[in-house]
Amino acid sequence: MVQKKNAKTITLVVSAVVIISSFVYVPDWSVIGVSEGCSLLARFGYSFFHASPVHAFVNVWCLLCIVFLYDISVWRLLGAYIAAITVPEFLLSEIPTVGLSCVCYTLLGSLSFCVKRKLYFQLCIIAYIAIGFLFPSVNSAIHVYGYLTGVFAGTVLFFIRCARK
Repeated sequence: MVQKKNAKTITLVVSAVVIISSFVYVPDWSVIGVSEGCSLLARFGYSFFHASPVHAFVNVWCLLCIVFLYDISVWRLLGAYIAAITVPEFLLSEIPTVGLSCVCYTLLGSLSFCVKRKLYFQLCIIAYIAIGFLFPSVNSAIHVYGYLTGVFAGTVLFFIRCARK
């Protein structure tokens, strides 16, 4: 219980940081965005920066909904962040990527076995990812990576829980 309360507190703090940072003017996105050959600092920080306040609000809204509706633990939240910062180099381009969406998609993927309407849930996520491919400024490859990583982690967690019973 304390762990899930901590996850909610952490999420609220991260959300505040993300919203505030979205109003900061960034002259060179390659310094803070994740891209081919980016620095370690960029990998750790790209989730906290967004291209605009609207981008930040949409990502924060998604993160808050996931964490509060599904009672996400600190460990699941940390795992999603680790997945986001370890995105493989071949999925990155020269154009820097910023945003919380990889964390959000990883969390959504990890919930695949936790939702009641599993097929409907999967179809909605596939539709969201597909819509992202229609916009040239969206790095949909990272969304796919995040979701598949989350599905893999959720599958492993599901079988571990089943084995314990």
